[in-house]
Amino acid sequence: MNSQWFGDSYDIVKRYFVGILKEIGYQVVVDPNMLTGEWNELEQKFYYFLGAAPTSDSTSHKSALLLDPDTGIGRKETQQHVTIKFIAYCLQKHEIVFTFDQSFSRADSKPRIMEEKMIEKLDLLKKTGNFGFYYNSHAKFLFAASSLERLNTVEQKLLSSGLPKSRLLKI
Repeated sequence: MNSQWFGDSYDIVKRYFVGILKEIGYQVVVDPNMLTGEWNELEQKFYYFLGAAPTSDSTSHKSALLLDPDTGIGRKETQQHVTIKFIAYCLQKHEIVFTFDQSFSRADSKPRIMEEKMIEKLDLLKKTGNFGFYYNSHAKFLFAASSLERLNTVEQKLLSSGLPKSRLLKI
């Protein structure tokens, strides 16, 4: 979450997903440790815009965590990337973890190659004992849960909002 991008179209997509999750009863939180760049006290406006709160010890039992790394999901955890292992770790505290993933290079821009990379990440998540699906558009998001039932509830709510099923990628 770099401050220079605050309010861009990706943030509008994030806000949509936050709204969907809140409609099904989740307290949606954002990991403030992912803030990069100079925020100059804009953090609260960012949380307000998304409709989410920073993580804290007071998180409810029914919480959804937005991970918003600068780049996305990578093989190594860095300032710009989270890993599938980290997502699995976060699922120990949150029922749903959804992660903004822009880690696909321009060389991977062919839809088939990008889809293969998303399937690879979903397979890695499955190997941790968790479940997931991708929202596949210009803004890609990995939705993850330790319970298939919870994940299916999120998927059904997205579809009932009118989102085309073709935008969701599952294995």
